Amino acid sequence: MRSTVIVTGAARGIGAAISLKLLQQGFAVIGLDQQVEPECWEITQSLNSDIYSRWMGISQDITVEAQTEEVIEKVLAQHNVVGLVNAAGILIMTSLLDAKREDWLRTFAVNLQAPIAISQQVAKYFCTKKQGSIVTVSSNSARMPRIQLGMYATSKAALSHYCRNLALETAQYNVRVNIVSPGSTLTAMQKQLWSNDQPPATVIHGDLSQYRTGIPLQKLAEPEDIANVVFFLLSDQAAQITMQEIVVDGGATLGV
Repeated sequence: MRSTVIVTGAARGIGAAISLKLLQQGFAVIGLDQQVEPECWEITQSLNSDIYSRWMGISQDITVEAQTEEVIEKVLAQHNVVGLVNAAGILIMTSLLDAKREDWLRTFAVNLQAPIAISQQVAKYFCTKKQGSIVTVSSNSARMPRIQLGMYATSKAALSHYCRNLALETAQYNVRVNIVSPGSTLTAMQKQLWSNDQPPATVIHGDLSQYRTGIPLQKLAEPEDIANVVFFLLSDQAAQITMQEIVVDGGATLGV
């Protein structure tokens, strides 16, 4: 049975790039996303006939915990799952002084509680098999305070630390858990921060009024840059790597 990886947030953006990379490398991929009609997802539209047979898209809101648990249970029973990638996430921009309770609840439901529940379920399965790898897409904002991004950054910081603790508990079962933290990446989520179709100069060069450094490499990351690191951490080349966080931000957080 072919090795299979579950990817959340797979319809577009970083999740789609990760799914495509894994398919190109010979994995079967089961993608979950809240978007309806998986045949219309960005990832599905980009697949050629050679790899389409190894792809399955499932429309599922991962914050509906009981239903998501049933979906994951069926996937684990029917496929040889060797990896999980938590790539789903949302960004609600607001000052923490103005943040509404419902925004906190939605942010934590998607960015923290859902990946925790899915990771716990899959980790238990991996522990019984004495093998498996989990990679969670966090954010470099989890390491650095950011104006207007406080809710997002807080949820990602909690998620990163959860993953480190899960890695410690599962290491004895030969289960690896790692984190990839992107910086500014050319996705729809990034573009919602722009006023037009071009990245603001402040993203590349920084903005002292926002206490924000620029990007030393002078460019945004592409989703494929994140996908390459995720694939490495899932692969046997990373067999001795667990509990680690790799930041892919062009140096924006200055290695902190």
